[in-house]
Amino acid sequence: MNPDLILMFEKILAAVKADPRCKGGWHYGSVGRGEEDEWSDYDPVFLIDQEDFEAFSADVAKILSGSCDELLIFWPENYNSDCFKNFCSIVRLGQSLHQFDFFILNAGRAEDWWCRQHCKGCTRDSIFFDRTGEVAALLDKGYTTDNYIPDTLRAIDTYWFHIQMLVKYFKRRDIYKLFKNINDFIFHAHIDLLLSHYDTLDWGSWETKVKRCVPEDLQKHLLVYFTSADFAELKTAIEKGMTFFQQDAKMICEAKGLLYPESMVQQIAAYFKKQTDYED
Repeated sequence: MNPDLILMFEKILAAVKADPRCKGGWHYGSVGRGEEDEWSDYDPVFLIDQEDFEAFSADVAKILSGSCDELLIFWPENYNSDCFKNFCSIVRLGQSLHQFDFFILNAGRAEDWWCRQHCKGCTRDSIFFDRTGEVAALLDKGYTTDNYIPDTLRAIDTYWFHIQMLVKYFKRRDIYKLFKNINDFIFHAHIDLLLSHYDTLDWGSWETKVKRCVPEDLQKHLLVYFTSADFAELKTAIEKGMTFFQQDAKMICEAKGLLYPESMVQQIAAYFKKQTDYED
């Protein structure tokens, strides 16, 4: 952890300890798991009384400003609600810029999904401040959320549905539609396919799960989709991705005892090749 960031956190901690509306807090993220490194940032969660939740929210920017040299960006998450909020920030500490996330949890709405998610995996060892023992009592409840595992066959259908859609975008030379479908659907369908079999991590977003759970040789299958805005290179990337996807899907279907849709795959793959060969 950067020493300047540690000092900023100590200033924030002093400020919330002096504010009776804050019941205490705990570390979430890499610090909470004991996995931080020199590039890590803090993800503290502060427990706030329901009656003080909105008023305290309004003062978060002031708390952050008073703990750094300059508050450059103060960015409330889109999912913020009357149950749970996160205020992302970019701050200047000396000549360096740092990210700092400031989570607040409504003590009266702890059953909400976002609240349970940010208690998940946290124990008394994660606590950095507990004014009345209410933080420890909350974490002792062991709140959790289900770990979403993608559906293998849904991922396969999604992948090939959007492969077929690419044909018209190649014919129209519509680079933006191509990128949208490749990045938003095809790439993520391939991720879902792999995570449907390999995900064993009860926390984290897809990129963390891929990095930690999927074998390195299969991770490389996902990288073929990253290429330039050149139609020929995009077509080559898709063809490589299709080959890898078929290999991965057959292996995973066999391992899970699922019927691999061979006929559907071969028809769409052949259609894509026939309809886009003119690009070569």
